[in-house]
Amino acid sequence: MQIMVLYGGDSDEREVSLRSGMRVSIALAERGHRVQRYDHTGGALPVEVLRRAAEADALFLAFHGGEGENGCLQARLTSCGILHYTGSCPVGAAMAMAKDVAKRLVAERGVPVAKGMILRKKAAQCPLPYPCVIKPRTGGSSIGLRVIKGVEDWQKVAPFEGVLCETYLPGREFTVGILGTKALPVVEIRPRGGPYDYRRKYTAGASEELCPAPLSESRTHALQEMALRAFEALELRDYARIDFREDGDGVPHFLEANTLPGMTATSLFPLAAQAVGLSFSELCEKMAVMAAKRKRG
Repeated sequence: MQIMVLYGGDSDEREVSLRSGMRVSIALAERGHRVQRYDHTGGALPVEVLRRAAEADALFLAFHGGEGENGCLQARLTSCGILHYTGSCPVGAAMAMAKDVAKRLVAERGVPVAKGMILRKKAAQCPLPYPCVIKPRTGGSSIGLRVIKGVEDWQKVAPFEGVLCETYLPGREFTVGILGTKALPVVEIRPRGGPYDYRRKYTAGASEELCPAPLSESRTHALQEMALRAFEALELRDYARIDFREDGDGVPHFLEANTLPGMTATSLFPLAAQAVGLSFSELCEKMAVMAAKRKRG
């Protein structure tokens, strides 16, 4: 196939996108595909790039955060008649990126979510009991995530308008990849020395990832079922990664959905695929093939 890989963007996650895009490009070339790359730095795509994207058999989106993942780019491509891009449609991408919206929709399907609220103005006092978590309403890679342990932490951070404030969940952390219509093996994440923040996500050895997670068959199945319900609630397509964390009683709660999960050497979605026998290059090819089918009709 002729595959065009779009990556980069202008979000805070640009560096991760560059790493994902290059790794995906190399993997697809190893499978014998003809690969074009384009580092998009934000704004409207040039006409020449849109022409090449339309002619390609598949358009592989390797963005993380910003307009590349929040549905804006997907909407532009769709309006140009380009439907053969990887990942979710504009509506699904937008709903997943807005964490408060995603939580409400997923909760309606019976999946537990952490208690939380969007701060509508700068808050002098925390509206939730300590400890709590604050993070941007949109975005990923745990950029901006902070665990607030008390009044002193809250005053240091001085949370601003639009931040999501949530109850802190002290239990184990899991993620479940969805590929096609099936849930991949559960991954347990054990960050070393602190929360699973940007550094611990993308620094080799900063976290321990166990796949399959050391869980009973029934608990594994329950997590996978919750992930599939979240996937459906958000009207996602082809693939995604759904994140969970347990409360003090061991009950998993939905955190967020990643519609364009990381594809770096330390990313969790490829790790889960590997556990079912899919090499990284095979996974990338499978993702591209799903997109290519939309061009063929």
